[in-house]
Amino acid sequence: MKLRIIFGGTLADRYEDEGGLQVLVRFPGLVVQGDEAVELISRGGQPIAILAGRAFGWRTASGEMRRVEDVHADLEPLLCHQPIDRCLDALEGRYVLVKLKPNGSCDISCDRFGQADLYYQHVHDGVVFATDLSLLPTSSRAADYDQVALAHTLCIYGNRPAKRQTIYRDVRRLGIREISHLQDSRVSFREVPFRPLRTIPCGERELHHYSETLLDAVELRSSNTGNVVYLSSGWDSTALLACLVKIHGAKKVRAVTGRMKYAERSGVINQFELDRAQAVAGYFGVKLDIVEFDYWHRGPEDVDRLRAFLRSHQLFNLAVLNHTILAEYVAQTSDGGAVFAGEISDGAHNLGFSQFTTIFHPVLEFREYSDKMASYLFGPTFLGQLHNDTFQNDPVYTLLRGRHGESVYDEPAPDSIGRTRQLLASFFLRPNRIPLWSLRNTNLLTKTGRERYSAEMEATYLAKPAAEATADTLYSWYLHLYNSFHWQGSTVATFVLTADNRGLDMALPFWDSRLQEFLAAMPESWGRGLELKPTKYPLKWMLEHYIDYPLHLQVGPHSYLYDVDPSFSHAAEIMYGSAFVPYFKTLLRSRPYRDLLSPEMFDLAHIDGVVNNYLDGTETRGVELNDLGAICWISAVGWYGN
Repeated sequence: MKLRIIFGGTLADRYEDEGGLQVLVRFPGLVVQGDEAVELISRGGQPIAILAGRAFGWRTASGEMRRVEDVHADLEPLLCHQPIDRCLDALEGRYVLVKLKPNGSCDISCDRFGQADLYYQHVHDGVVFATDLSLLPTSSRAADYDQVALAHTLCIYGNRPAKRQTIYRDVRRLGIREISHLQDSRVSFREVPFRPLRTIPCGERELHHYSETLLDAVELRSSNTGNVVYLSSGWDSTALLACLVKIHGAKKVRAVTGRMKYAERSGVINQFELDRAQAVAGYFGVKLDIVEFDYWHRGPEDVDRLRAFLRSHQLFNLAVLNHTILAEYVAQTSDGGAVFAGEISDGAHNLGFSQFTTIFHPVLEFREYSDKMASYLFGPTFLGQLHNDTFQNDPVYTLLRGRHGESVYDEPAPDSIGRTRQLLASFFLRPNRIPLWSLRNTNLLTKTGRERYSAEMEATYLAKPAAEATADTLYSWYLHLYNSFHWQGSTVATFVLTADNRGLDMALPFWDSRLQEFLAAMPESWGRGLELKPTKYPLKWMLEHYIDYPLHLQVGPHSYLYDVDPSFSHAAEIMYGSAFVPYFKTLLRSRPYRDLLSPEMFDLAHIDGVVNNYLDGTETRGVELNDLGAICWISAVGWYGN
């Protein structure tokens, strides 16, 4: 979808004819443009709203979810009579909403979880909003770069700025639950307050409620004409496959997955995943197609052909190529319908610690329990220990902290709010997720860079949660903040963006508002703490007790070669064995990153050293490999103004 809103003085006249978009609304000093994915909703011939994207349903005052069959007929009463705050809480989907008023003013916001992006840039006497950067003035002129946003992009897994930021100093994104109001040549912003949910006791009734909610979330997003699942073979995507087969039958469901061949030396690196995916698809009688993620033979040419798209959405990670290959294959072999992915589930159920990677061990049950230990360190029990100064005696913390070798840790803040802020920062603003792990371990940044990054990011995103979070609202705050961080990253946002780029409707049922509310209130004892319930407890209970599912197939290594060889690294195969090697080396010889990164914020001598080692053929692991990969990808995609 493409939407652009031009507001203020002569600005509307100046940019009205650019971008190749249709003019949907023209008021004095305001022009709204869009493509075919943008709906203009009117009442009595008067435009009342513009919806860009997809609304699956809307929630009534009683909480009942109703499916949107006709955008105009179903949503016109809501959009006409309710303020935008109420619309955001009621509408389910990924969209940008513009509510128009008869006096020529308007309110603008995105869906409640920020699944859609809306960038904005102040220019001369007005402001331009757009769903991608290529529609803003910054794409055609030299830019000044936001060094804090770049620090987040290069240091934190996901390789993309956090929600409110871009890598350009004068371009921002609307934040979660943020609304912009345009009136009389003035632009203002406000945020709809987030109301965290408290954890509640849960029993069998809640397990049935979860199961019915997930089934309904899948059905709401599904299509009677056909459904495709990106099948990774893990719990999440296979659960969606099981739900879709139950709802529509096997004939209206198919699956697709990727065979990963990153380098000749390692061959197929996800054979475990492919074997299980084939077995699960066979169990349900569903056709499984396998496409090639072959970066042994190709890859750089895909970056070159996709560069404009990557740059316009700030996507600096290999995942975007994998998701593009999947989306292109589905678009070529499908006549419509819905496309499903299991993303969001890991973070929402178990704070992201659900991958068997916390401690390597041949016994998978122990590896799962180690994931639970990592989740426990960010839960309410450990927060209490952090507040009362008993955390250093916690054996789980001692064990997992000891696995980080000679890492440096910050001293606890003198007050409870400061310590809550440190816990949140350890989770969202550190490359290693363990409480009090210090940014002093991060070699990419200078001392000034670390201080500026911490101060700005904590003030922008963490100050309010740190001041207001309690033991029984902590999980609710985590899920709320996830929408500004990991779920905006290049490994997650790319599912929807690449599908949208190919005209597909991407469905992420675990982002359903009802499921999010359930999991925000789910207690620590349901798979997030040290009890014996498994990770993703309600999901696994559902698969065992509520729906036909082949539990006997979820045994053995999880997905990749690192499940049997802990020294294996996806990044190392790309950086040292793939078709990208000569491409990256040629690119890095001119040190393009020096035109982007400030020496005040970034340790350019360290970065040059990492690059020199790469050019000399030295193969590294760990932190230096992560630094190298981040520098390579941002240099390959590039930026406006270089």
